[in-house]
Amino acid sequence: MRGICELITYCYGVWNEFLNFIGGRSGLAHWVLFILALFLCIFMGKEIRQKIFFPAVLVLLFFFNPLFYAVVGTRFLSGIYWRLLWMLPNSFVIAYVLTQMTYKIKKNLLRVAAVVLACACIAVTGDRIFTKETYSEKENDYEIPNAAIEICDYVRGNLLSWKETIVVPNDLLCYIRQYNSAVGLFYGRNAGGFISNIGEDEKAVYEEMCKENPDVKVITDIGKKRYCRYLVFDNTFHRIPEDLTEYGYEKVYVVENHYVIYRIFEEERVWGSDGPDAGK
Repeated sequence: MRGICELITYCYGVWNEFLNFIGGRSGLAHWVLFILALFLCIFMGKEIRQKIFFPAVLVLLFFFNPLFYAVVGTRFLSGIYWRLLWMLPNSFVIAYVLTQMTYKIKKNLLRVAAVVLACACIAVTGDRIFTKETYSEKENDYEIPNAAIEICDYVRGNLLSWKETIVVPNDLLCYIRQYNSAVGLFYGRNAGGFISNIGEDEKAVYEEMCKENPDVKVITDIGKKRYCRYLVFDNTFHRIPEDLTEYGYEKVYVVENHYVIYRIFEEERVWGSDGPDAGK
């Protein structure tokens, strides 16, 4: 009975990974076109079956195998198992099959109708690549937000050691590390479990930083324990007291009127002999 329950759990996990890949129901129509095109490849000769049909089917058999998911997906590809489907040339197969079918149609009117119908299907099932959410003009030569640069420059200009540990809002996680190695993130983009698991302290701080009303005491207590000298909050999202001196951090700098940098104060007393450079 236990084995059946685990198998059902793995099947459910595989299905969720698939939905994650196609973007929910909105991407299902594109996959219907792909499966239909893949099926038609069976009738296009031995070479097409060997180069397109069988490799694609093999990937699908691996992906939708709950045992493969249990052994490989949950252990080595946690959070990114759906990327296995990148090996499927969905759009290429649809385009290739459409081209071949159109070529075999003798009447020009039917050819035009087939192309128009296919274009309509692709337009309906596709999404625009460049939108307000996915594209913006670059702010500088580094092609990262100016806020990330200004935060890093401030921290770099006030180093106590060769490197400072910092907590930043989630929207800056991918940019800080691209600009300066002297600014080390307490946790990076792997906090969401996309790359690897993180420690309990990192997880606790990350979960609080995801909230509009974070528990400041949890963040600052862990920050002091783990020698995290800087904390950055976004006052357009985080609802926290402006004065954090009672928690051991002081407001030192504001970037773009909403990223507020707090630095631990009385560093010598707080770090003591166990500070970040102890023993050096």
